[in-house]
Amino acid sequence: MAEAKVHGFLFLRVPAGLRNPQGAKRTKEAVEAAERTEGVLAIYPYSLIGLRADADLGFWIAATDLEKYQSAAREILHTGLEVTCTLWGFVRPSQYTGRSGTSVQVPGKRLRYLIVYPFSKTHAWYQLPEEERRNMMREHARVGHGFKGIEQLLLYSTGLADWEFVVGYETDDPERFSELVMALRSTAARPYTLRDTPIFTARSGSLEEILEEVFGTGIKAEVGT
Repeated sequence: MAEAKVHGFLFLRVPAGLRNPQGAKRTKEAVEAAERTEGVLAIYPYSLIGLRADADLGFWIAATDLEKYQSAAREILHTGLEVTCTLWGFVRPSQYTGRSGTSVQVPGKRLRYLIVYPFSKTHAWYQLPEEERRNMMREHARVGHGFKGIEQLLLYSTGLADWEFVVGYETDDPERFSELVMALRSTAARPYTLRDTPIFTARSGSLEEILEEVFGTGIKAEVGT
């Protein structure tokens, strides 16, 4: 079975001229075409309505390689939706544990909320002895594992983008996730985080549900055709 080695997140704004049944239908057709792209294993839609001022809609694309991810993204971007942010990276084993930092199942059923952000470490982090870094990451993981019901996707993009990593979390309880973040910020590794914004919080749903919410009421019959 093919494996998702690349994950990407597109966050988009719907221009006023597309906020109508025709815009919703065009977006639906583009997503369905992207889903048929060879090497694309899954595409999940999200609503960001009221959660950010600069994005209405999000898509999580899982693909076998970077070119397949780009092919799917191209289908969606040709709709005329305005790109707010793209975050992407590769799945690979951790240099500290040898295990993947990913617990989400793709393809699979999604939890209710997705929280995604890029982050980078400071230069000082990489000058520390490897064993010291490994111990701090073990503490980090131990704290994280204490919060059940929160799944993680860790992506690597060092040297390929403006960030070094992208982390995605899934949860049905966003308040509980906020507690996790506060706990992680008290660990020894926290001072070595250079950047961990922008943060995108989005709600999962079927494609028809998300398009109905994002493009406006009264269009479900249109996008369902």
